[in-house]
Amino acid sequence: MFNFREKNIKYPATGMTMGPCAIFVKEHFAKNAPKNLSEGKKTMREAAAAWKSLDSVERKKYEDLSKRYRDEKMREFDALSDEEKQERIASSLEMKEEKAKRRERKQRRENWEKTGHPERPPSAYNLYVQEKFNELKKKGEVIVPVSKTMEVISAQWSAMSQSAREPYTKKASVMADQYKTELDAWKAKVEKIEEKKSKKS
Repeated sequence: MFNFREKNIKYPATGMTMGPCAIFVKEHFAKNAPKNLSEGKKTMREAAAAWKSLDSVERKKYEDLSKRYRDEKMREFDALSDEEKQERIASSLEMKEEKAKRRERKQRRENWEKTGHPERPPSAYNLYVQEKFNELKKKGEVIVPVSKTMEVISAQWSAMSQSAREPYTKKASVMADQYKTELDAWKAKVEKIEEKKSKKS
């Protein structure tokens, strides 16, 4: 649990501000209402280009709106009870931490893709699940909702004997060994890259 009192946090860490550019982009999207992801990306590019083309006078409108948004959020928050404030602050800190974790995971994935990090091997259970889903798809059976199908497959796996699980366990073990070999090679490769970088700097 977050002890925000010790850190003297007076307002939530998230949701209290909206930057001038964000307000402009939101306004642009409201006017152009994209129908799908492709249109959304196009609208985003157009909004970014339009924002860059604004002069200081035009941008001031959105700077004022941003300040007004912040002031309004602060007034709303100040009107809450102490208990509600504490809950809001704690929730915002959790959201901020989760966002930071997602950003870190994304950066790690991108770095792994750039450096050729080997893909993590599936477990024996995951191999079994994958096999069962493929079988159901080939038979043309309905697999949605996926949660229901997963319940059935998980129950089947739990009921299996050790000997019945052995083919999946063996395959998973082989894949794990292969992954370890590839991972060691990847680490050595990355170390060399880092050494070269440190020598240049």
